[in-house]
Amino acid sequence: MFTNLYHITSFCPALDGEEMTVGREKLAQDLVKSGRLRIDAGEKINFARLYIPNMRISMMFSYRELYEPDLIDRTTLLISNEFKGAYSGEGLENKVQNHIELLKKELEKYQKISLDEEIKLARLIVQATHPVVMMLILEENVEIFISHSHNIGDVLDIVSWQTAGSNNGMQSTNGKDVAIFISCGGNPLAENEDKSAEYGDGWPARARIMVIGGQELGHYSDIMRDENGKQFSRYSANFGATKAKEDVRLARIHDIKRSLKILNTLQELGLENAIITEKNIKFYQDNKKVSLDFIFQRLKLIVQKILLKYRAKKHEIFFLDEFKNEPRMFTVTKAMIEDMLFNLSPQADVYKSDNKTEEEAIACVEALARVPQQTNKWGRVIAKEFMKDLYMIYYSKVIHGCIEAYQNITHKKYEYESKKIGGTLLYFIKKLLRKNPYYPPNISSLLK
Repeated sequence: MFTNLYHITSFCPALDGEEMTVGREKLAQDLVKSGRLRIDAGEKINFARLYIPNMRISMMFSYRELYEPDLIDRTTLLISNEFKGAYSGEGLENKVQNHIELLKKELEKYQKISLDEEIKLARLIVQATHPVVMMLILEENVEIFISHSHNIGDVLDIVSWQTAGSNNGMQSTNGKDVAIFISCGGNPLAENEDKSAEYGDGWPARARIMVIGGQELGHYSDIMRDENGKQFSRYSANFGATKAKEDVRLARIHDIKRSLKILNTLQELGLENAIITEKNIKFYQDNKKVSLDFIFQRLKLIVQKILLKYRAKKHEIFFLDEFKNEPRMFTVTKAMIEDMLFNLSPQADVYKSDNKTEEEAIACVEALARVPQQTNKWGRVIAKEFMKDLYMIYYSKVIHGCIEAYQNITHKKYEYESKKIGGTLLYFIKKLLRKNPYYPPNISSLLK
């Protein structure tokens, strides 16, 4: 049974502004200033809920939206629009102000999230997606919820989403409202004593933002907009996700066949035997044992590596060089291919349907959205190899469509400054002296 890996990324996401590109740092700062970032960090929460069941009102507002002078007018207007059917004049103004005060009192129950925590989480989020996707999110005032919990159930506020509360992330579109939910499964800004942990604080939580965030922001980018910016369909399927678009349907089928063929070919060439050798070597290393058999296994692996790579290239399989620095190259290779196959055919009860046409459409919606996730996880070279057709559709059609939508909505040309900000001498001295967040030395160290 193939599984989805959440604690692996192909790069170390930046937490400090000095390590960001100019364009992404601006996006992170803009996300924070927008007030649309909702953070649930256990005892620290920066948003409150306006919930009036009998009036069908359910809204979330952040600390910034309730206190920032630049944002309070919009907050007041949003709440007024919900109440104006039942109140008017001074009565409406009083009602709105009363609820704003109630929201502020609700926030007083929780510890405040510092600006440093807020901007670091924002930086992680903007690194999970293409810059134009985040630009669209900011233009459309999309809410982004990020939770330290293992699932999104704690922050969902719409009844129709509650059945999927055990999911790691979710985005929802109805042609009008959009919200994105990302769970970390721990505190991404804390550390984890277990350096090989798959869940929890530290590296696993930071990686999950890249993986789950990549997927959920990928779903958002899948939305098609007309020249006026109105949402009307998806690139992967129709808006209701009941029928897949033919190009995406065929791309997914081709990518699955290609990935299975690569896996079967490598297994025929001796992949499993090489994995067994790597497992034997790891046993000796874990138990700090040195013997003649350990030396033999090391020499055996060298021979297996030379032969398998040579034979693979004769079958036009070249991606193994991407893992040349991995102590357990072949263990990582198999884990990666199985992870790719899982994400090309994601398995979950919420994706099941008695109608096979609808089930295929949902599979296509999910697979296309997971292209940026898998790119974050394994890198562009490998994503292009195993999601070749979907990768082409996503970055040539979907991202191109997002750029067009951004330009239609803003009447500005899409521009992104990819230059690294870079640090001062003082920054590098501080970085040398402080304890920096853990980053895995290789993928092998994260696999059992």
